[in-house]
Amino acid sequence: MTDTQVPLESPVPDRWSEESVDVDGVRLHYTRTGGDGPPLVVAHGVFDDGACRTPLLCALEDDYDVVAFDARGHGRSDAPESGYAVADRVADLAGLVDALELADPILFGHSMGGDTVLATAAAHPDLPRAVVAVDPACLLGDGDEDGTGRADEVREQILWWHDHSKAELLAADDELAGHVDAGDAELASLLADARLRVSPNIVEVFEEGWFDPEAYFPDIEAPTLVLRADGDEATRTRDCERIDLIDDARLVHVDGAGHCVFRDQRETATRELRAFLDEV
Repeated sequence: MTDTQVPLESPVPDRWSEESVDVDGVRLHYTRTGGDGPPLVVAHGVFDDGACRTPLLCALEDDYDVVAFDARGHGRSDAPESGYAVADRVADLAGLVDALELADPILFGHSMGGDTVLATAAAHPDLPRAVVAVDPACLLGDGDEDGTGRADEVREQILWWHDHSKAELLAADDELAGHVDAGDAELASLLADARLRVSPNIVEVFEEGWFDPEAYFPDIEAPTLVLRADGDEATRTRDCERIDLIDDARLVHVDGAGHCVFRDQRETATRELRAFLDEV
């Protein structure tokens, strides 16, 4: 049994389309820019949804047919009680690509979405033309952390969000209020909508945990760009050792960037992204 998230107003420009596909009984909502460029599929982070990537879609729509989908339990997609492990997320992404008949797509993902696109590239080496992972969840922590153990904390956070109106969230949530104070009210609005839509069922993501890079990375064959948050010397060394497991990969630590690399250092991150995409 599934349930649908809060039907808030869509921020999608009229020139784009919004549809959904059925993947093994789960309805996945997506936004598509259209156009004649190569397909580029965008997977969002764990509390976001596809609409949160609107600035990225605007930047890429002239050159790519960008598809930003809502992962199960997020946005306007269904929220089944289970099915949030890495294998389920891989099956959803591969099913979406198949349903839309996207040939040789570029896969782009941030955080949980970065975890998803890398795992998909490992499980289906012939599927992607290239992969871009932005601060993927599988690289977070000190190597011993896999994301588990946060389920209760995450559930409480989501229920707290749902207990507030959008206006209250924009004032009370420190991250959202920070974006408002910085003059980016549009982004704050998109993030608030995503928080109000996300299902508590996604706590299973944290119960299942992120994948082990050593088990997945050697199977990735597509050219890969990993954009990482700024980090100390130990973090950068550890990242290099892990990314070296991918046969054809480039690792870039973006100076001054936190986990949300494109929000923190948009100009630098976009430049690195476009340089990589021009090559593939």
